[in-house]
Parts: sequence; structure tokens; C-alpha cells
Amino acid sequence: MDKANAAEWLLRQVVGPVRASELVGDQLEAHPSAGRLSFWLSIARLLLVFSWRTIVGVAVSTVGGIILAILSFYFGRYWPAGPQGFLPETTVLHITLYVLGISALLWVATLFSLVQFGWRSTLTSTGLVASILFSASSCFFWSPSFAVTLAIMWLSFFIFYTTSEMRRRSLGVLLVAVAAAWLTGFALSILRPDPYSVFGKWQAFTALVLIPIVESGIAMLLHRKFIASQSTSVHGSVTARRDFLDDEQM
Repeated sequence: MDKANAAEWLLRQVVGPVRASELVGDQLEAHPSAGRLSFWLSIARLLLVFSWRTIVGVAVSTVGGIILAILSFYFGRYWPAGPQGFLPETTVLHITLYVLGISALLWVATLFSLVQFGWRSTLTSTGLVASILFSASSCFFWSPSFAVTLAIMWLSFFIFYTTSEMRRRSLGVLLVAVAAAWLTGFALSILRPDPYSVFGKWQAFTALVLIPIVESGIAMLLHRKFIASQSTSVHGSVTARRDFLDDEQM
């Protein structure tokens, strides 16, 4: 693979195939005698220019997701204990940590989608509803009086998000991204496990960096394949239909 093909492949990860080919061609035409170092520095600059939103999204979603999950956890501490009083303290702690971790993963996916794809993205709206609902569950799931309400809300959520193809795609992308992030964290936790914590020191640092990258990477890949491509297809069909009607009227 020559440098042009390699550079084009890299740029296709942040822009479309046509745009990537144009950018590489512009670089080769503007600096035909440039050396390899100069060429790759230009490609690196283009990658940074077109991927800054991704970098910011990963950073913001990591910090924001952890903060929102912790806030919901502390808010839930002020509610009645419920059945956890009948469970061993270690069981309650483990369940709480799992719930807190999943809540953080949902918020991370939602905030990343917000930065990367905007408010109008179905993935953003799906993640926001799921994150709020799960945070509410993390606050009240120990309380029997809220169990029926939470069950109805979750059932309504899944019914609503499975009655439309685009919503199903968004829900699937969200669940796969969160599952991939959770499996990454689980894999790190079983490597030389710390008996006093879910993660040891090096594992915690690695998880803090690696999990958001895995989650955002999976979300971007699946969004491009199952959501963005579908939106483009629908938009193209609508445009073609509009052009056909205009021709018929003429």
C-alpha cells in the first residue's frame, strides 16, 4: 500500500470516501515534490482538523458521564433503603457498583453522541431517554413502591423504540456500544484482580482511557453503518420522489 492509499484510508475514518480522495489528491497536487515527512504531517493536520469533534466528545463524555452517574447515585442515597436491608452488605455494594457503572456508560454514550452527531440524532435522543430512565432506576430500584412505575416506564420505553426502524437501529447501536464498553471493563477487571476493588490502580487508569475510546469507536462505526447510511438513503428516496413529481407536473 503506497502512501496515497494509506493516507486515503486514514482520512476515510473521519470523512467520506469521496472527500478523503479529494483531500489526498489536493495534497499531492499542491506539494508534488514534498517528502514523506511533510506529506504525513499534512495528513496528520487534516486528521486533527476533521476529528477534533471526536476528541472533544470522548473527553467531555468521559468526565460528564462519570459526574452524572455519581450525582444520581448520591441522590438515591436519600431514599428509603427498601429490601437492601435484607441483603448482605457486600451484595448491596456489588449491585450498586454495577448499576453505577452501567449508568456511567449510558451517559458517556449519550454525551458523546450529543457532541459528535448533535441534538437531532436519533442516537442522542435514544441515549438521553435511556440514561435518564436508568438513573431514575438507580435512585429508586431499592424502593418497592417505585418498582411497578419503573417496570411500566421501561416497558413503554422498549415498546416505543421498537415500533420504528430508525429507533430500533438507534437502540441497537446504543446497546451494542454500552455492551462493548462493559465487556472491556470486565476484561480489565479479571486481569490480576484487586481483592479490595473492582479495579486496581493500573486497571482503573487503563479503564478510564480505554473504555470511552472503545464505546465511542463502536458508536461511531455502527452509527455510520446503520443510522447515517439509512438517513442518507431515505433522504435520497424523498429527493428522487420529489423530482419525479416535479417532472410529472411539467
